[in-house]
Amino acid sequence: MSTVIAAVDADAGAGPVLSTALALATLIDASVIALHVRENGTSLPKQLTSTAGVELRESTGSPIELIASAAQSPDVAALVLGARAIYGGAQPAGHTTLGVITRVSTPVVVVPPQAPPREQIARILVPLDGTRQSARALDDLLTLAHARRLEVLVLHVYSPATVPKFSDHLPHATHAREREFLLRNISTPHDRVKLLHRLGVPADDVVAAARETDADLIALAWRQTLKGGGARVVSETLAHSDIPVLLLPVGSGRVGESRPESRGVAD
Repeated sequence: MSTVIAAVDADAGAGPVLSTALALATLIDASVIALHVRENGTSLPKQLTSTAGVELRESTGSPIELIASAAQSPDVAALVLGARAIYGGAQPAGHTTLGVITRVSTPVVVVPPQAPPREQIARILVPLDGTRQSARALDDLLTLAHARRLEVLVLHVYSPATVPKFSDHLPHATHAREREFLLRNISTPHDRVKLLHRLGVPADDVVAAARETDADLIALAWRQTLKGGGARVVSETLAHSDIPVLLLPVGSGRVGESRPESRGVAD
């Protein structure tokens, strides 16, 4: 059986991390193992995991190195860890979180400390930029979502330069373009997929769309770097999201499946 690792800290964010890991594990038929890198003598992680019936593994050392090493194990399908950053602050996440997500090729869920506990994941917001690389990175997640009958909200944000000229006055043309977009980017059936259009800046609209639609999870394809134009969407989403954010490295591991062998970090 594949494993979801919940990296739990000794603070209030540990609860949302553990509940998110359990909800994700239920979705992908995986077990949960909690990992705590000891920095003080608190018993909070032990209390939380004992109540949830989750195995706890404790270690001492560098949190980044230990968490990244555990996440790269071939049987690990996903890693869940807390953001540990000031909400809306200068950094999108804490030092440990940033160090881990830019090193591992495993799918990672970053959970903000204010995220409400959840028993299940039923609605996923999936921003797509229209590129094949982005669609391919999210393809296995969308296949899983269809198999589990989840609601998928596909978000595409147009800029003033890219918005279709006919969209305001020809409804049938708009519908045809939406159908073409889904066919080009999503290989699974579209019966539980809804396409959302926005006009603006993707980095500003993802979190707003998640709040408007009451999504349980935001799924983003990314290149494991917080530098460059495309990385601004990830940075802003991590900094301002109220719900967990699933980061799927382009060209790497898939959610729901353990990997036959450990892979290196994507470029």
